[in-house]
Amino acid sequence: MDIEQQVEHRRIVVDGVVHHYVTAGAGRPLVLIHGFPQTWWQWREVMARLTDGFQLIVPDLRGLGGTPGPATGYDKHTLAADVRAIVEAECGDQPVLLCGHDMGAYVAFAYALDNRDSVGGVVLVDAPPPGTSFMDRLVTFPRVWHVAFHANVDVAHMLISGRERAYVRQFVMTRIYDVSAISEEDIDRYAAAYAAPGALRSGLELYRALPVDRELNLAALAEGGKLAMPVIAVASGMTAAPRDLDEMVDEIALNGEVVIVDRSGHWIPEEQPDRMAKVILDLAARSSSP
Repeated sequence: MDIEQQVEHRRIVVDGVVHHYVTAGAGRPLVLIHGFPQTWWQWREVMARLTDGFQLIVPDLRGLGGTPGPATGYDKHTLAADVRAIVEAECGDQPVLLCGHDMGAYVAFAYALDNRDSVGGVVLVDAPPPGTSFMDRLVTFPRVWHVAFHANVDVAHMLISGRERAYVRQFVMTRIYDVSAISEEDIDRYAAAYAAPGALRSGLELYRALPVDRELNLAALAEGGKLAMPVIAVASGMTAAPRDLDEMVDEIALNGEVVIVDRSGHWIPEEQPDRMAKVILDLAARSSSP
């Protein structure tokens, strides 16, 4: 099924910033949020499996989608407000389900913290939220060298700019299990998105904002307590640390679960779309109806 033939591309202006997103399907609102160095396109296979029963709302994060982003506003609670505005434009105040991967998981978590009464459940894919003990430890591991590198935005931009395709390909292929899941054409698409004016810097700013994300998340948890809606943390079987994941879920959720996806690297929505779709369907079954 060619998802490109089913989606509608839309744009919205939120506080002076132009955002691109796609929609497809009909039914219960489901928001899918991409990570770095990807775009809405990373959800193509999952979307194809969920158009029957879900109103899919799939944004590009600010600065991507063909319109340069502003210089500031890359903390994940601000990005969650961007997504919230898109959701309100599409389905009003209906409760939504959220699923985010990588940086998109951080946005989904912030959205859930800030909009507890309008979120039926959330899936966090291969990304422990800032403010959790696991994330505090993880950023010291050599295998996540890129977090500190990307956060040094000016240097990272200088070294990657003009080499976007080579960098995106290396970044993807060193974190993948099934190399057939992301084609050279997919790499072309992602590289072109980040080579657009301002896009690479916007993507890197997501990392510079992580210390702010940590403080905002901790403050929101201290004020509102753990999330009460169902929370599923999905992790790659290549790198999963079950004890750390259990601890992480316990820190942020009253009704949490860990799912480890075997035979997948970091790019679970593309490497294991059937499994990813099933996790979302399981979340929908566990969460309250809209």
